[in-house]
Amino acid sequence: MLHQRRLFSQADPVLLIIVSILLVCGLLMIYSSTRAALLNAGDSPFEKVRLQVVWLLISLVAMFVVIVVDYERIGAMALPIMGAVILLLCVVLVIAKVTPESATIRGTVRWIGFGPVKIQPSELAKVAVIIALGLFLAQREDEVDTLSLVSRSLVFSLVPAGLIFLQPDLGTPTVIMFIWLTMLFVAGARLRHLGAFVLAAILLFGAAWNVGVIRPHQKARLTAFLAPEDDPTGAGWQLRQSMIAIGSGNLWGQGLFRGKQTQLNFVPDQETDFIFTTVGEELGFVGCMATIALFAALIWRTFYIASHARDSLGRLMAAGIAALFAIHVIVNIGMTIGLMPVKGMPLPFLSYGGSNLVTNMICVGLLENIYMRRHKIVF
Repeated sequence: MLHQRRLFSQADPVLLIIVSILLVCGLLMIYSSTRAALLNAGDSPFEKVRLQVVWLLISLVAMFVVIVVDYERIGAMALPIMGAVILLLCVVLVIAKVTPESATIRGTVRWIGFGPVKIQPSELAKVAVIIALGLFLAQREDEVDTLSLVSRSLVFSLVPAGLIFLQPDLGTPTVIMFIWLTMLFVAGARLRHLGAFVLAAILLFGAAWNVGVIRPHQKARLTAFLAPEDDPTGAGWQLRQSMIAIGSGNLWGQGLFRGKQTQLNFVPDQETDFIFTTVGEELGFVGCMATIALFAALIWRTFYIASHARDSLGRLMAAGIAALFAIHVIVNIGMTIGLMPVKGMPLPFLSYGGSNLVTNMICVGLLENIYMRRHKIVF
C-alpha cells in the first residue's frame, strides 16, 4: 500500500487535468447534440449522457488497472493481448457473415454484443498494436535501421489492419498504419525505408480503388469533400451541414443548446464523429480554438512523457499513443470543416461511444504508467 501511494505521487497532474477538461466538455457536447432528438422521441434528454458516464466509470477502472501493472509487464503480455484482439476481430467477421443486412449499420458489423454491452474490437486493436510494436522495436534497437526489421514490423500492423479493412472499415486501418509509421520513425528507422513503404501503400490503394476493392459508397465519402455541392442530398449532405453549423457559430457561437443545426438534428452522427460541429456552432471560433488548444496540449504532454521515459519500450509506446491522438484529432476536425475526407473517426474524449472512450483512457493509463516509472527506483 505504501509503495502504491509513493507510485501515485509520481503521477503527471498536467495530463490528468487536460483529459478531465476534455471529458467534461465531451459530456456537455453530447448532451447538447442529443437532447432535442431524445425529447422528441419521448426519452430523457440525459439518456446518452448517462450511458457515456457509465462507460466513463468502466474506462476509469481500466485506466487504474493499467496504471498499477508495470508497463514492462504489460509489454511482456503483448502477444497474448494481440492474439486476443485478432480473435475478436475474426469473431466480428463471422458475425458479419451471419447477420442480416437489415441489422447492419451502413452495411458493416463492427461490434460484439455481451448482453447490453457492445464492444468494438477495432478500437482495442489500436492499443494492442502500440504495445506489441513497442516491445518488438525495443528488443531490436540495433536492427531498426535495416529494411528487414522494418518489413518484419509490418506484421503487427497489417494483420489487424487487414481484418478491420474486411469489415469494411478504411479509417481504423489508416490510424493503425500511421501509428506504425510514427513508432518506426521514433525508433530510428531510415527515412528512405519508410518512404518506400508509404509509396507502396499509395500505389496499392490506387490499385484497390481501380479494381473495385474500395466500395462505391466509400469512394463517394472519400471524394465528397472535394465538391460536396455535386451531391448535396447524398454523400455531400453531412459535410455541407457540418460546415454550415460551424460557420454559423461566428466568433462566440450561438450559445449552448441554441445551435439551430445541432438542435434540429441536421448533422448526421453529430454526437459521435461530428461532435466538433456542436462545438463550432454553439461555442463559435473561440470554443473551437480552445478545444484545439486542449488537444495540442494533450499531444505535447504525450510527447513530453515519451521524452522522459526510462527506456525504449516506454518511449515507443508513448509515441504510438501520441500518433493515435494526433491522427484522430487532425482527421476528425479536418473532415468537419471540409479539409479531409469524411471518415468514421471519433474525436478523443469528446465523441459519444464506449469502446473509443475505454481505449483512450487505457492510453492515458499507459502514459501515467510510463511517467510514474520514469526513474528506475520510485521513492
